[in-house]
Amino acid sequence: MAFRKPNIAPMSQVPPQRRGRVVGRFCHACGGVFMRHATVHRGKGLGLFTRDHVAAPCTYEGEPFEAGADWWEFAVELLPAPATEEAEETEETADSPA
Repeated sequence: MAFRKPNIAPMSQVPPQRRGRVVGRFCHACGGVFMRHATVHRGKGLGLFTRDHVAAPCTYEGEPFEAGADWWEFAVELLPAPATEEAEETEETADSPA
């Protein structure tokens, strides 16, 4: 059985057409992703999306995730890039016999 780890990124860094569902809260200071419904920045975020070893605590550890704060934003799942016409033409020429 294979498990899938979604590609995630801060919402502001993903174009609207590639934004998937909101998966958590991204801290700009430590780069950690925390549960979507978390109310306070706790040291260790979601295991798949944080560093294994952190030498020092985050500056915002213990701070509430308040709306309008500039140190965090929502993290979204990164959707695959839409197919372009060039990619489709390349696939068609590769399939056709020479």
